[in-house]
Amino acid sequence: MQFRILGAPELYDEKRHRRIPLTSPKQRMLLGALLARANSPVPRERLVRELWGALPPKKARNTLNAHVSGLRKALTEAEPERATTPRLVAHASGYLLQARRTEMDSGQFCLAVDQAQRMCRIDPQSAYATLRGALGLWRGTALEGGPHGPVCAALVARLEEERQQALEILFDSALRTGRHRRIIPELEEVTAAHPLRERFHDQLMLALCRSGRGGEAIGVYTRARHRLTAEHGHTPLLSARLEQISVQSPVLYGAEAETPDARTRLEAEPPPTGAREFTRPRFTVKRIEQEDPAARSVMGFLTELLSGQALHTGGV
Repeated sequence: MQFRILGAPELYDEKRHRRIPLTSPKQRMLLGALLARANSPVPRERLVRELWGALPPKKARNTLNAHVSGLRKALTEAEPERATTPRLVAHASGYLLQARRTEMDSGQFCLAVDQAQRMCRIDPQSAYATLRGALGLWRGTALEGGPHGPVCAALVARLEEERQQALEILFDSALRTGRHRRIIPELEEVTAAHPLRERFHDQLMLALCRSGRGGEAIGVYTRARHRLTAEHGHTPLLSARLEQISVQSPVLYGAEAETPDARTRLEAEPPPTGAREFTRPRFTVKRIEQEDPAARSVMGFLTELLSGQALHTGGV
């Protein structure tokens, strides 16, 4: 059997290839809370708060028992061979749901992300394929379709962060395997959905540069910088990437370009051969960032640079 929470919570009978729907929002919330603490007893008081908040009804415990019975029935329907050894058992303090990590779509996803992270540098092709499969497990937002108590809300936040990290690794793997053009639409979508995730903007800038669209990469910088600076006070990845663009750094086309800490090494590197005109822009970028954007934008400055055909951004 598989417990599915990367979307609307449901049970899936793998032997008979059928979904077992849960009959109520409270039942789905109960499943999420129990899976968040899988294989450990969850106190009844915590489950009551999870399902009804700080002001539960007078007979909340009785109603909780009814929801537990309904969930047990659904579990038995999905896995009739375990009717005499139920997964959902009562303890003195609460209830415990037995589930291996590999029986949960969230567990399968996290295991795949860990594997891809280890493979990304040495075998980016396999990492890319692994993450495409893992991200296919998502059917919507985690625990979709109802309100969340504190336990479920924490689980949703953790899984969403894991999903965004998976996307970062996926895009790194794609850039390492020459898929920069393919991922541009996806990066445009995720930067719109997560405008404060600096890494996505940085990866979009790199993908655009490698696709011969350097001017658009600079546009990504100018749009993202204002919002990110207002939120975080600085944009280290984007500023370093802009400097690489301004001096035509070979790093833009090397395998190390996808590694975040590679951006910080640019200051120690001499300008590329024949880059007499670009030693000054590298330092001017920093000065411009400190000026009033209304006085002179980075876009305007680099447009002048581009007009002299200083920036060569042919695809690789």
